[in-house]
Amino acid sequence: MTAYSEDAYRYAIRNAYAHHGKADMGALVGKLKALYPDANPKELIPICKQAVEKVNGMGMNEISQEYEKFEKAGFELKIPEKKVGLQDLEWAGEEGVVTRFAPNPSAPPHLGHVRAAFLSYAYAKKYGGKFILRFDDTDPKLKKPMEGAEKIFFDELGWLGIVPDMVVRASDRLEVYYDYMQQLVGLGQGYICSCDKEEWKKRILQHEACPCRELPVEEQQARLQKMFKHEYKQGEAVLRIKTDLDADDPSQRDWPCARIVDKPQHYNVKDKYVWPTYNFACGIDDHLLGITLIIRGQEHVPNMLKQQWLFKHFGWNYPHAFHYGRIIMPGTEMSKSKMIAGIAAGKYIGWDDPRLFTLRTLMRRGITPEGIRDLMIELGVKTSDTILNLEVLATYNKPHLTDAINVPLIENPIQLEVDFGPSLEIEMDNERVHLREGNQGFFISQNDLPEPKVGNVLRLRNAYIVKLTQVEPTHLNAQFVSTQKLEKTTQVSWVLQGIDVRIVMPTNTTKHGLAGHAIRNAKVGQHVFFPGFGYCRVDAKDENSVTLWFTHP
Repeated sequence: MTAYSEDAYRYAIRNAYAHHGKADMGALVGKLKALYPDANPKELIPICKQAVEKVNGMGMNEISQEYEKFEKAGFELKIPEKKVGLQDLEWAGEEGVVTRFAPNPSAPPHLGHVRAAFLSYAYAKKYGGKFILRFDDTDPKLKKPMEGAEKIFFDELGWLGIVPDMVVRASDRLEVYYDYMQQLVGLGQGYICSCDKEEWKKRILQHEACPCRELPVEEQQARLQKMFKHEYKQGEAVLRIKTDLDADDPSQRDWPCARIVDKPQHYNVKDKYVWPTYNFACGIDDHLLGITLIIRGQEHVPNMLKQQWLFKHFGWNYPHAFHYGRIIMPGTEMSKSKMIAGIAAGKYIGWDDPRLFTLRTLMRRGITPEGIRDLMIELGVKTSDTILNLEVLATYNKPHLTDAINVPLIENPIQLEVDFGPSLEIEMDNERVHLREGNQGFFISQNDLPEPKVGNVLRLRNAYIVKLTQVEPTHLNAQFVSTQKLEKTTQVSWVLQGIDVRIVMPTNTTKHGLAGHAIRNAKVGQHVFFPGFGYCRVDAKDENSVTLWFTHP
């Protein structure tokens, strides 16, 4: 047996001991990867699979014996230590750390927002600096702010423990932007372009300046005033910044700073028709707010290059910046615009649709703020993309599910009547259960016994061995055999009188079953662990049933 196999077996025993005789494949693979970071995952997976199959075929008594043997031997797997936490900022002591998170409040925050928000907040707190929440709400046409969005951000970021030191709404600062538009034009570094849009594109692709670019400053200033007075209408004029017409990326050439919107739809602003673009407003505020560190995704690198032209023309120093890689979640919609369209079309039930990774969905599913923060610290600002799935998220979330209670779950239940059984008092999931002498009824899962036959021998978990004597579509009958362990018996979970449960899955499908009576003690918002099924969060309950949302395995 190789070292990989030995460790896989030991970890599988430990995992099964903690989870009622069932080792989890995902958890085992994660442990082996952590223990052997240089190993080929393709080599580890079949080893883990073999270990899980072996251990899951063992009885709980045998697993307990193996576990105790390892404990007595002082067995412990030591994972190589690695530096955790935020990387150091060498310049922080001299310059101070002021960060910002600048969402467009057109939709509630999702997991993609969290990385920028939490890391910006965490860096500011690490160095005793300031964290600013800046709402980038200056697009009254395409990305209109949703009603109540600011409160949603406050509440949901607050759930994560993110509390801003200062809150700024870009739409409150239009006059500030207007002032800097005039300054840019006055410096001869901005111009009002009234060219036909397609003609301008044709020129810029040929690295040619349009005629408007060369007009004198006085004419540019007069044109800008016409924009402010709404004498130009939408599409007739745009303020552009002078950049490099030979830049490799055409979008970097004389990018727009402000445009006219004839019929703005904005919750906070009335009778304003000149609106700054994202790069102009964001660049101006990053300087005026004293931002020293920007943390955002790599898709913003082109925006940084654009904003650096503003800083160059005004003689400012650009902040330090981290641009991290993407979080890729196969099969999960991460595009905000597609989420909005999907909700409008009825594809999703709302912003808490279980198929989405919005914060409100994660909250409802039982993902903890501590787990999310741990994940974000681990991801940090590395530039490589990260593939994230439910199993990976579970690795960071499980350590924080300290409120979870163990409750048996019987999916697809069928009644089992056992004759001639002894009177027993047993411990089941932290609950004392009495089995009466003679006839005793149970509910077991048809999933554990897909093709029952007369003569099948079953081991009722923590109870005794029975043999089937009658098989009907609606019920089974059996006779007591023994309380002693027998080889090659199928172990099945059971409940006596289960509570109806409804479990909402990540696919927006629903599973039904019976849960043990202990679930009555679970409060709304509390986690429940169903052995062999996974973790769930109690979403609602009444006297007769409980509704839960699946968290992860």
